[in-house]
Amino acid sequence: MALTFSNNLKTNVLDPLKALIVGEFSQSVYFDNQYVSRGSNWFNIKPVSDVLLEDLASGTTRTYTIMIQYYRMISGEYGKDSHIDTVSAIVERLKRLIRNNSSYSTYWVNGRIESVAYDFDVADLSPELVLVESIFNSEVLEVI
Repeated sequence: MALTFSNNLKTNVLDPLKALIVGEFSQSVYFDNQYVSRGSNWFNIKPVSDVLLEDLASGTTRTYTIMIQYYRMISGEYGKDSHIDTVSAIVERLKRLIRNNSSYSTYWVNGRIESVAYDFDVADLSPELVLVESIFNSEVLEVI
């Protein structure tokens, strides 16, 4: 007999997270495993982990960790105004978006950006590229 299941990563985390980002930023969101140039700026989402928090009689509570990458092509000499201020404004907006949706509909609870890593030196990918990686965590109750 075939199992009945729900793809909770897709349904409760990836799809709603993409919808939030697209709705706020009106930018494309991709799911590339490796770097692919997508224009002047874009988001990329990568699942990182799925950890069991609690095993219940009628379901489970899991923590999903997702890496949200923001890529921006910036030409010219490195500078605070052109590089740091430009990407930090996007990341601060992303953090506020997630904070305002920490409990997002019936999808997740405790949604949060736990860390942000700025990388202004990704010349091996492109000399004009700036990459910011944010770690998003949320908890999902999966009813069986």
